[in-house]
Amino acid sequence: MIRSRRSYVVITVILVLLAVYFIFPFYWLTMGTTKNVSQLFQKSLLPGRPSHLMQNISGVFNYQGGVFLNWMANSFLYATVGAFVGVFVAALAGYAFRKYDFIGKRLLFIFIIAFAMVPGFATTLPIFMMFRDINLLDTRWAVLLPSFVNIFAVYMMVSYWNQVEDEVFDAAAIDGANDLTTFFKIGLPNVIPGFITLFLLAFVSSWNNFFLPLVVLNSRVRMPLILGITTITDPQGFPVYNLTLTASFFTILPLLIMFVSLQRYFKPQMYMR
Repeated sequence: MIRSRRSYVVITVILVLLAVYFIFPFYWLTMGTTKNVSQLFQKSLLPGRPSHLMQNISGVFNYQGGVFLNWMANSFLYATVGAFVGVFVAALAGYAFRKYDFIGKRLLFIFIIAFAMVPGFATTLPIFMMFRDINLLDTRWAVLLPSFVNIFAVYMMVSYWNQVEDEVFDAAAIDGANDLTTFFKIGLPNVIPGFITLFLLAFVSSWNNFFLPLVVLNSRVRMPLILGITTITDPQGFPVYNLTLTASFFTILPLLIMFVSLQRYFKPQMYMR
């Protein structure tokens, strides 16, 4: 009994320390939004003044005629459209793998697993060269098009579709449903938790995508938030740290809201047929 209680105390202490470790950066960021530049360099963990918070918020949203709102709109465009189209295409591919037997099916799936292991930044240079040749550099398509191909989502969607029983497809065939009806009205509702889970993961990945926009975009008006906030400077070209911190706080808010609102659908699956 004593050993069990001691283990419980040790585990509780470790979990509390881990929680503090992961929460501290967000706390520091939140406190930073209430300080001016001089207070930031005082290395205090206490909050600043509410007046500084309002000045920082006003400074961020009024920076260069409100370009911050333009960056936010770009991020929502890149993340929402890119994530949805990428996961939807992956859902179609998963349906094809689940429903049909075709030559080279297993080999193709092996290639999908292999390509899913390739880090995204490794493909940035080929993407840059390809978009340069077709005159898509410094356009929003240069950020959107790569997100439409989500190899990891295809791999996971195959797993989610494998959870749908054969009887479901047999019943649809007996009722005379074609592939579109089977996919949208019968199959897709059964994998909607997986669809939302992958959409959430793809949204976060696109929202935090820094390297690709850095390479393919030059115009500030087309930059996403994650890249735009790194360009916040004063007229002399020096970083304005209090505005950058405040902008970073508003950058992560949409992610927090999405996780809180969609966490009930978060349902990872690793089962394979």
